[in-house]
Order: sequence, then C-alpha cells, then structure tokens
Amino acid sequence: RSLVDSAHSSGAPVFLTLNAPYYSAGQHPHLLEFCRRAEECGVDAFIISDLGLILALRDAKVKVPVHVSSVAATLNSSAVEFYRELGVTRVIFPRSLGVKDMGNIIKNSSADLEFEAFVLNDGCVYEEGFCHTTHNVAGAFCTTSWSYEWQADERRRPNGHREPDIHREPDQGRISSEAPEFDLEGHLADYRRWVWYINNCGCSNTPKGLPNGPCGLCAIPELAAMGISSLKIVGREANPYRKLAGLQLVKAVVDRVRAGMNPEQVRELAAGIRETPELCSSGYMCYYR
Repeated sequence: RSLVDSAHSSGAPVFLTLNAPYYSAGQHPHLLEFCRRAEECGVDAFIISDLGLILALRDAKVKVPVHVSSVAATLNSSAVEFYRELGVTRVIFPRSLGVKDMGNIIKNSSADLEFEAFVLNDGCVYEEGFCHTTHNVAGAFCTTSWSYEWQADERRRPNGHREPDIHREPDQGRISSEAPEFDLEGHLADYRRWVWYINNCGCSNTPKGLPNGPCGLCAIPELAAMGISSLKIVGREANPYRKLAGLQLVKAVVDRVRAGMNPEQVRELAAGIRETPELCSSGYMCYYR
C-alpha cells in the first residue's frame, strides 16, 4: 500500500506481476485473497500468464484490469481476441514477434485493447511461453556451456550411400559426424556468441553506465506508429542504478520521437547515446532487426 500510494502521488501506475506459466487449483484461494488485498491497496493492473488464474479472477469479480503477460505467448490476432473476450485490457507481445507481426495483429484486433512491446534488456533464446526452464543464467538449458566428445561413425544409410550423419549417443552424450567438413564447433561458437548478446552482453554496461543487451530503441518510431501504447524495460532483478539508466535511455529516445524526429535520426541518436557501435552493428543485440 505504501509503494502504491507513493507511486500514485507521482502519477505512476503500479502493475502487480503474477505471471508464472500456470498455477494449480490448490493455489487459487491464496492467490485470490492476495489479489483482493492488492485491489484494496489500489494496484492498477495485474500482469498474468495463466488462463486459469484469469478465469478465477473474473469469476471472483476482482475488478483490477488484467494485462496478458508475454509468457502467455499471444502470437496472433485470434489469441488476442480470445483474451479480450475474457476481459483483458492489454496484451504484452512476446519477444519473438517482429515489428511487422505485431503491426498485423494490432490491425486485426479490437480498437479497445492496449498493446505493449519489449524495448530493452534480457532477451530470450527460445519462446519463453513454451519454455519450462528458468531464467537462471547458472541453470537454464539455453545458457549452459555444452561440451562434446567426438567419435568416428561408419554407419551407412539404408540405400548404401554415405551421407552426413550427426547423432548423440544416448548413454555417453557424444556427438559424431561422418562429414569432415561439418563444423559443429563453429556453429556452437556462433550460438554462444549470440547467447552472450541475449544475456545482456555479459551483464556489461557502456562507458556511460547504460545497460548493454537486447535493445529495440531504433524501432520506437515504428512501434509508436502501429499503436504500441507501452514499452517494456526488463530487469526487475537489476539494481536501482541499472533500472534508472535504462529508463533514462528509453525516455531520451521516446521524447525525441514524440517531438517528431524521423526514424533515421532516431537510429543515429540511439547508437550515439550508447557509444558502442561495435555492439549495435553486430545485429545480435537488436530486438527488432
């Protein structure tokens, strides 16, 4: 209640995130009681992924608006309409959708909905709505540093031809290939490089203290034109200085877009503020390439 009152006194809304992929029926009574207390505190919206919890809140007549989390993987206009019929007021697009995809969905959706898109920090290697790992860098499959042993493979195809063949030995965890030119290590090196960018460039900062990592600043003019009403800066786990730096970075670009700066100037501005041209030019760091 204290946090909500403080935020509201500054004109900022407060959204409460309850976006585990799913909750069990046994958890619903506790969650509903918690949500009723949050409603009394003046929380402005809930961010939810689980369809069951959305239905439970509707049946319990909790009046707080619901925003569908990106973890719900709302990937097309039919899914958007489905959630709208359940009373959802905003859809947060998954990271995996491109600008054109989001624009088409918005164009084919009801006008009374709001839409939100990612703009900064913390990418996702896969589609997080279909992922059952955690975002823990030390434990998630997508960020694990794999190692392999190699062995010769003399197997032939049923037709007698020798063709490139890659397989994992189920008991020994080894991968082999008949094709000498097959460069698995090279592919893994490229993959690990990409994952480094996805994971905030090793959690590094620019010389100005701005966060490196997945970024959609250059796409803000397009996002604004298509009807995106909110930009999502990821990083609840970050320290306050990193959060503040990210907010200032996005606001600097948003203010220029609102003032009428054209897209090419916005791209130059965003790259200039970062002062890390080698990261921007790689393409790996862009949410919306």
